[in-house]
Amino acid sequence: MSIMTVLLMGCGNTTVPLAEVFRQEQLEAQTIQIVDWLNSGAYELVYETFREDMQQVLPVEEIRSACMETYGNAGDFVKYGNTVVNGQKIEEEDYAVVMVKAQYEKQNVTFQVGYDAEMKVVGLYMK
Repeated sequence: MSIMTVLLMGCGNTTVPLAEVFRQEQLEAQTIQIVDWLNSGAYELVYETFREDMQQVLPVEEIRSACMETYGNAGDFVKYGNTVVNGQKIEEEDYAVVMVKAQYEKQNVTFQVGYDAEMKVVGLYMK
């Protein structure tokens, strides 16, 4: 099962160039850090990156459960693959969405993390 908050799935959201408030290198590094924390079971650290409304939607136990369900039998982490960073505008607010592909022994997993302008996580998706 995949997890995603509906915070980035509202009507009228459009992919746009990355807003000036964001730095691509910082977005990529933060997303890889989040995936590293997920891989090591540090779900509380991931939770701490969430915006307050995201914390209400996705508690720590659900993060753990989603990871187990999505790639719990994938084996050990091998390496990161492609990373894609896009801007998104929803109701005049700027967001960034980072997609990272990760290779495990038995499976590939795509992680998608959405950020608001203050670099708080507003969306988390894995498949």
